[in-house]
Amino acid sequence: MNAWLLKWPPVTMHVKWFTEDTHWYPLPIAKVITPAFIFWLGFTLTILFIAAILSEPLERVKIVRITHQFLNNLKRFQLLILRFGVGIGLILQLCTGTYLAPSFPADQWPIYALLLIALIGLLNRKLLIVSGTSLAILYMTAILSYGIFHLLDYMFYIGVIYYLFVANSPKLQRTAAPMLYICTGLSLAWLAMEKLTIAKLACSLMHEYGLPTFGFTVEDFVLISGFIELGLAWALIVGLMNRFTAFLLTGIFITTTTVFGFTEIVGHTIMHTILVMFLIEGNHGFRTLFKFHRRPALRYLFVTINFCVLLFATMLIYIWMGQQSMT
Repeated sequence: MNAWLLKWPPVTMHVKWFTEDTHWYPLPIAKVITPAFIFWLGFTLTILFIAAILSEPLERVKIVRITHQFLNNLKRFQLLILRFGVGIGLILQLCTGTYLAPSFPADQWPIYALLLIALIGLLNRKLLIVSGTSLAILYMTAILSYGIFHLLDYMFYIGVIYYLFVANSPKLQRTAAPMLYICTGLSLAWLAMEKLTIAKLACSLMHEYGLPTFGFTVEDFVLISGFIELGLAWALIVGLMNRFTAFLLTGIFITTTTVFGFTEIVGHTIMHTILVMFLIEGNHGFRTLFKFHRRPALRYLFVTINFCVLLFATMLIYIWMGQQSMT
């Protein structure tokens, strides 16, 4: 049972999309927590604290209010955008002989059949549950083939599947957006662990592609990237400046596309679709974790303290699961 849950072949590293150097495993937490790690953690907490303070005042700025009103008028197109974006993502996967991610080859006819069924189901709103079921089967197939450790990179698919399942349910429709936010945030948080605990892997990728570090050392730049990714993930999970967070993430993914090309497009098309939905949705239609406390001071403390809980809990699980795969 443990072997199935923790399976992590070298080929299934997320950066395997772009590098052939795959023999890496998470470092022990004692080696991960360095003075540089503590410094950038403190910096990230400061930024999150400031963002929490500015979140509501910024919404009262005139240009921000006008922008939000415009985006709110587009909310009726959200489901159409999801169907269209996921459809394009599935077509790209069919064309490249992959499913869910560029590193998962669709080498059996049932996988192609499930991709086609998921694609056809998107054409009619009444058949969205069929698409959701097909994607759920594909996700379980990938878990059986590559292990749950790696499939947590793509947890946003769980949010998409849930969205498709409840899209036609009057009672559960309102839970679709929060579930998509949480799953996408957790997916990004899991990806951030790769940079924080296996920094040399990302460093080797940067050397291989000659990526700029903007004056930082390669090690510091990778660490900063990990904290940025984790900070944006946490912002999505708690509902902190979700539209601005989605805008930043979209910009980051577009930038990386100019470096990594078509593989990046195939891998992130569905993620781009989700971020466009977040730009439209914002966080006004439901009560977010950020708004759970009424007193502002408690909100700010909630954001910063629980970021640390997310960081260290996820890191411990990531390191444990990664090291289990070595045995």
